[in-house]
Amino acid sequence: MEKMFKISLLGFIVCGSQLSLANDFWSDDRQWLLGDWGGERTQLESNGYKFIAAITSEAATNLDGGYNKNHTFENAAQLALGVNFDLNKIAGWENTTAALMLTKRDGNALTMSRIKDPRSSALGNNQEIYGRGKIWRLTQAWIKTESNDHKVQFKIGRMGMSEDFNASHCEFQNLLLCGGQLGKSIGSIWYNWPVSVWAANVKYQFSPDWTISTGVYEVNPDNAKAKSDSDGFNLDMNNVEGAMIPVELTWKPKLEFFNGLAGEYKLGALYSTAEAKDIKNAGEIHEGKYSFWLNAQQKLTQKENDAKRGLYVSVNAAFNDKATTTVESTQQLALWYKGAFDSRPNDTIGLGFANYVVNKRAREYQTAVNESRGYDHYQAFATDYIPVQHGELNVELNYSYQWSPAVMLRPNLQYVYQPAGVKEVDNAWVAGLTMRVNF
Repeated sequence: MEKMFKISLLGFIVCGSQLSLANDFWSDDRQWLLGDWGGERTQLESNGYKFIAAITSEAATNLDGGYNKNHTFENAAQLALGVNFDLNKIAGWENTTAALMLTKRDGNALTMSRIKDPRSSALGNNQEIYGRGKIWRLTQAWIKTESNDHKVQFKIGRMGMSEDFNASHCEFQNLLLCGGQLGKSIGSIWYNWPVSVWAANVKYQFSPDWTISTGVYEVNPDNAKAKSDSDGFNLDMNNVEGAMIPVELTWKPKLEFFNGLAGEYKLGALYSTAEAKDIKNAGEIHEGKYSFWLNAQQKLTQKENDAKRGLYVSVNAAFNDKATTTVESTQQLALWYKGAFDSRPNDTIGLGFANYVVNKRAREYQTAVNESRGYDHYQAFATDYIPVQHGELNVELNYSYQWSPAVMLRPNLQYVYQPAGVKEVDNAWVAGLTMRVNF
């Protein structure tokens, strides 16, 4: 089936390109690679149906360092097919929308094959699109409604957790620099795209600048299974272990706050009612676990009178329960400048720093296990040795070339300090290329 998917996808791209070549394929304002379907696409959207078809591809090659220094090239990709519904236009339901999204991931990760010690659990990843299995998934199937004054919003259905909580922009290929952070540090219970869970959430804008949000998300390990396509469409709740309850406070200050430049600041916390194993003491079980987070994004400068151009900064941090979580905390600092060159007003230059901090208690457990097996220092070849993990720092410099709204290319250079937190593994340099195509 995987081979058939690749062949079909290639044919789809080739045919689509041929159609597009006959319709201003090279136009820098082309919205979709396959065009407007003779005006039908715009008409459907005006009637309430917005179709989404997109491919994201992330390639990476190791330049220097890492656990395995043999040079190779790995590519990971995702196909996304979906529809957004404006139910006011379709059925007369005021202030109500819905979404349906299917995704298919494929490919391999350079981090797994070359950068980290294969005996270590992964921390970062040079290709954020990799993970959660090479299967089809039901990624979104939800309905959302708002009050007439738009102050209250209610959403229910199948969704990822970072759609509405701990959300962050993604201007990078490196995992921790892209999107919500909690899925990278407590991924056993917090599922980001493309995994969905049964959930409901509510948001209340209690003042022009402030919004409070909360929700209930199932904790169900079946949602993360990835052996076959049927796992990606499992809708039952037979093995639910508990509920994840997030709360988030969002502040969007008036433009006068920062010289007329937009910003958004979020403070959040969650509690999981599912039982959690102690990270150090085998057999000890905790009744639940918790995390806290901070997300902040601020535009710092503006290029003349163009509100889209200028320098942006984001600062993100997550802090996890030390009793039950291997990654104690993560920190991220990202800067990107959109429209640095007048001739390329939609291109972006990005520089980001992301750090994983491994829980000291997890490190003590790893050391104790190794000592019980007779190891008192790093073993390069022993299969039963557990590499002791500390922290991992990721740095990425990139340039996003926005060929058109339909096509984006992002060459990037990444540096990984202490891959998977293992001091004995050489720091690594990685070259990458992200491509996004909207069909």
